[in-house]
Amino acid sequence: MLSLLAAVTVLSGCNGNSKASQELKEKNDSLMIAIEQRDASIDEMLECIRIVEEGFSKINEAQGRISVTGENDINRKAKLQEDVQYIIGQLEKNNSYIAKLKKMVAGNEKASKELKGVIASLEKQLEAKNSELTALAEQLKQKDIQITELNNIISDLTQQNTAQELRIIEKEKELNKVWYVIGTKKELKNEKILIGGDVLLGKGANMAYFTATDKNTLSEIATHSKKAKLLSSHPEGSYTIAEDEKGMDILKITDKNAFWSITRYLVIQVR
Repeated sequence: MLSLLAAVTVLSGCNGNSKASQELKEKNDSLMIAIEQRDASIDEMLECIRIVEEGFSKINEAQGRISVTGENDINRKAKLQEDVQYIIGQLEKNNSYIAKLKKMVAGNEKASKELKGVIASLEKQLEAKNSELTALAEQLKQKDIQITELNNIISDLTQQNTAQELRIIEKEKELNKVWYVIGTKKELKNEKILIGGDVLLGKGANMAYFTATDKNTLSEIATHSKKAKLLSSHPEGSYTIAEDEKGMDILKITDKNAFWSITRYLVIQVR
């Protein structure tokens, strides 16, 4: 990273405000921003994991205080209800943070396999605690100890998990959505996508002219042109432009994460 910054400095000093120097500076700025965003996201994930693990520790402590044996005096029932409600609160909190973690991982392609494995382990712990809570509810029922909140939470947690799974799936689809457009210089200008040599800087751009797709399934685009070039910003090395058997240009995305790291809008000009 330091060598890249030094290269930018030297190049700027030699060539002034040359086009090559400016392009290199823009790429370096974009890379720095991407790294900062990634690091902030990972730090937030680790903090969420710490909170969830601490929550499970508190749940275990509360479970250790619970006993369904002995006399059912008023004081004991009150303490039992207090401990159960505390466990319910911690489970709801952990449930919320784990859902947040899953959403963050779905939107962070830099998250490691180890980190995803930790989150999956936490989710299994949550499922296990929910099962233990269900067993506790049955034990209390047999002892004729009714805790309304406990009975309700069993049903609520099941419904919440299903709803959260659906929301996460939809969120993941939204995070993976990208758009591309292919057109001649005249067509792109007519749709206000290209204005004065700049792409998507005007407010009047016709976004309906773009095709929406999932970046994970988009690996190549046939341009149906022998002269195609990218007007939007995408890092070098993340794509190639090759010819098909008819000599028509095909855009091939070789590194989808890098390719879409600067913008989710791809603009291809053809002739």
